[in-house]
Amino acid sequence: CFRWEMMEIFRHDATCYAGPMVRGSPNPRHVGIASRLSKARRQAEMTRTGLEQKVGGTKGAILYIESGKRLPTIATVVRLAAALAVSPAWLAFGIGDMASAGQPTLTEGMGKRLASAREERELTKAALARMVGLSPSTVADIENGAQTGVEVIAGLALVLRINPAWLAFGEGPQVLPSPRRGRPPAQSPADAR
Repeated sequence: CFRWEMMEIFRHDATCYAGPMVRGSPNPRHVGIASRLSKARRQAEMTRTGLEQKVGGTKGAILYIESGKRLPTIATVVRLAAALAVSPAWLAFGIGDMASAGQPTLTEGMGKRLASAREERELTKAALARMVGLSPSTVADIENGAQTGVEVIAGLALVLRINPAWLAFGEGPQVLPSPRRGRPPAQSPADAR
């Protein structure tokens, strides 16, 4: 079902991607972004229109994200997090504290971090792309600095067994600790082979 979700990522406008929720298995970390954005916006006492104006988004983009109809790009998450004074890692993936550390977060270095993690696991771009359901050129584009959606980063992080916040923003440890005691970490598609 994750591959089907990845096939939907290219139906997008300039700031968002469309993608369904995964059913029958644990949902990826980015799935809660709609409720986290709504919570942060309400706590900041901002209207959707006010937030759109502050981040320079298209009309209705916040409504689409909050209703779960669209997923933002990583660059859009950074702009939203800055406008709401929240951590982009928390907003995108529910990792860490809600409050921002006060330092501006950028996506610079995301491509280098992806290439490094891929090479550590001795994967080619084509092999990683197959595992995530992307084209090799998409992986190459991200490694060369192109932006992508939160669900793509979540998928890459899952396959590479790394922290999606570290991959996207350089925040936190490269590898997340196991979330539950007594349970093994989630199995990646590579392990299923």
